[in-house]
Amino acid sequence: MPRLRRADLLLVPILLLAAALRIATCDYSLWFDEIASVAFAHQPVGRLWSAWMVRESNPPLYYTMLGGWIRLFGASDVAVRLLSVATGLVGIVAAWWLARRIGGVRAGLFAAALLAVSAAHLDYSQEARAAMLTQAAALFGCVAMTAYLERPRLGPLLGYAAAATVTLYAHTTMALFVVLANLAMLWLLRRDRRALAWWLATNLAVALLWSWWAWISLEQIRTGGGGFAWIDRPSLGRGLLTTATVYLPLYTVGENLLVAPLLALVWIGGIAWLGLRDRRPAMGLLATLAAGAPPLLWLVSQWVPMLLERTLFWAAGPMIVLLAVALAGIKVRRVGLALLGLLLAVETAALLHWLPERESEAWPQALAEAARIDPGGVLLVESDAMGVAAERYLPGTGLRLVVLDLPGDGFDRWAQGLSRAPHVDRAGAQTLLARRGRLLILKRSVHDPAVALYRRYTEQVFPDPRGRPPTVALLRQPS
Repeated sequence: MPRLRRADLLLVPILLLAAALRIATCDYSLWFDEIASVAFAHQPVGRLWSAWMVRESNPPLYYTMLGGWIRLFGASDVAVRLLSVATGLVGIVAAWWLARRIGGVRAGLFAAALLAVSAAHLDYSQEARAAMLTQAAALFGCVAMTAYLERPRLGPLLGYAAAATVTLYAHTTMALFVVLANLAMLWLLRRDRRALAWWLATNLAVALLWSWWAWISLEQIRTGGGGFAWIDRPSLGRGLLTTATVYLPLYTVGENLLVAPLLALVWIGGIAWLGLRDRRPAMGLLATLAAGAPPLLWLVSQWVPMLLERTLFWAAGPMIVLLAVALAGIKVRRVGLALLGLLLAVETAALLHWLPERESEAWPQALAEAARIDPGGVLLVESDAMGVAAERYLPGTGLRLVVLDLPGDGFDRWAQGLSRAPHVDRAGAQTLLARRGRLLILKRSVHDPAVALYRRYTEQVFPDPRGRPPTVALLRQPS
């Protein structure tokens, strides 16, 4: 990397702005999947790195990191989210480094600025899940691959191997990142047999390191476990809309635009054109990753559905770097700055739209409402997963939690055996309602314990004022 210049110091205020935005807006309760992350983070490390994890579709690296983070900083909602905030800031540095290496000082600063105010980046920088780790590691992998293309050496190879292994143990779908990276690098290194041989040897080592989790993933696919069942096979339109949501600066606003799929096609076409127009190997690499990820993920999802905003999010990193390099390369600087300003304005508007509308769940509010309705009452939830979620916010409410077990309920297999609350079957729940005359329940998505009681009750629902899950209801035994 070239020697740093004084202008590079502008990265510091960009990072401070990014940190301020993320920390100031992250004080809200965890949602269902984030609570699952905390539950896994509290498991012994030996259990996370064993065949026990066949129950979970995500590899154990993020949960292991979160467990160490919790031991240092506590398990409050804000503390748990700060790991992703820190990872997001590191990812911005990686994007700056990559763009700086390819396009110079302005390109690096442009990339950092675009990520700093991105609603999508802020969203995943706050979510206590592995999505931000995947993007940050992928960007560092791109830095290493770019360095190897410039000058084949051992250092960049080791850097790529480390980054690729992190991505593979951050999320199962990151195998597609390694596939796309190899497609690009095999082509770009085709004339240098020695460099190509070392590259292939490095990827063999990465494959061996990943083999343990690859075996678990294949077992999950074979048995239908691991949490894939809830994802629908995406249509072409759904795939384009997902791409538009992740890639365009509009973020969730794009979900409501009829032309969003067309915009996604144009955007991907523009990425591919940038890679073809600029013959530098690094640009071809980034274009392969950014333009290739959506169609490849869509194609794989026709077999094993896995196309979601969060599984495509990593590829937005290389896309932003490509965009920053292109803007910085415009010969008329004022035009480049004007286009950057326009993009930042659109991103800021999308961020302001997203913040009050962002998806969140009201677990502490729901449990407080349940305690108000029936102080000291019994709260019935369906499945260990709901039990784990309720237990996080249960202390101090005075409620007594009971988990309803239903036969064949494998939808949330990850949580089996993790709830400490007493368990009852359908008959036990009916007996409990008959004996007490009333039961509180929590309902979320497919989890509704009232369904198992065969309408032997009257139900009064107390929805959250903002319509957020879970929903509190009071069941009464008919007189």
